Amino acid sequence: MNAEHRPRTAIDHLFFWFMFANGGVITALLMPVHVLVQGILGPLGVVPVVDQHYDTYANVIGNPLVKLYLLVLIGFAFFHFAHRLRYLLADFGVPAAKSLPAQVIFYGGAVVVILVTIWILLTTIPISFG
Repeated sequence: MNAEHRPRTAIDHLFFWFMFANGGVITALLMPVHVLVQGILGPLGVVPVVDQHYDTYANVIGNPLVKLYLLVLIGFAFFHFAHRLRYLLADFGVPAAKSLPAQVIFYGGAVVVILVTIWILLTTIPISFG
């Protein structure tokens, strides 16, 4: 088989499925734990949580690992959502869902959310290592 007829790997397709799969796993693992700790165990007084006081919030959000955690949690969740919504529309028979403009809208929207998340994380509370 010569180079002209060799099947081409769909790198973009692989990337989108990779982000979808990782987004689903990361969101499925982290989101329930986040809700459990911040929403249930914290208000019950079992674990310390980020409350509505600025000092506590600033100390936690200033940590670079917390910023990375929030970026991963939000970014992968939105990328997973964009991919799932696009293929849901394709399964419902919407032919435009498989087009390039649909990819730009769905995945571009996820990228915009990730960029806004990065901007918010970098501009709200300065990074502190102490």
